[in-house]
Amino acid sequence: MRQLIASALAALALATAGGTSAATNHAITGTRATASCRGAVSWQNARSYVGRYATIKGWVAGTKYAASSNGSPTFLDLGADYPSSRRVTVVIWFENRARFGAPERRYKGHTICVRGFVDTYAGVPEIEATSPSQIAVAG
Repeated sequence: MRQLIASALAALALATAGGTSAATNHAITGTRATASCRGAVSWQNARSYVGRYATIKGWVAGTKYAASSNGSPTFLDLGADYPSSRRVTVVIWFENRARFGAPERRYKGHTICVRGFVDTYAGVPEIEATSPSQIAVAG
């Protein structure tokens, strides 16, 4: 249910911003959409977007698959690695992990753009990624 609400809100935010959601694009074209870096803001400015949907761009400085932690999250740290509070964290929960393959290897060392709701955890900006369509490797 939480994922359905998040997907609906993402589609609404994208439509309001003049874009299309991956689900809408898929329904219209029959193809799988991917995130884009259009309109992306630097990871250093992510704090200005807390409480809103945004596309954040940054170098994946560190990754961790916390298999033994509650929810078995995978963390992608943009700009600076944990424990720096200057980072932006992308969280992929275990329930969505299979969709990404091994995200801690797939994205490490790359510059990515991630689209989603910017929240905070322990004072650090964070985006929860539920679908690979939210993340694009910047080329």
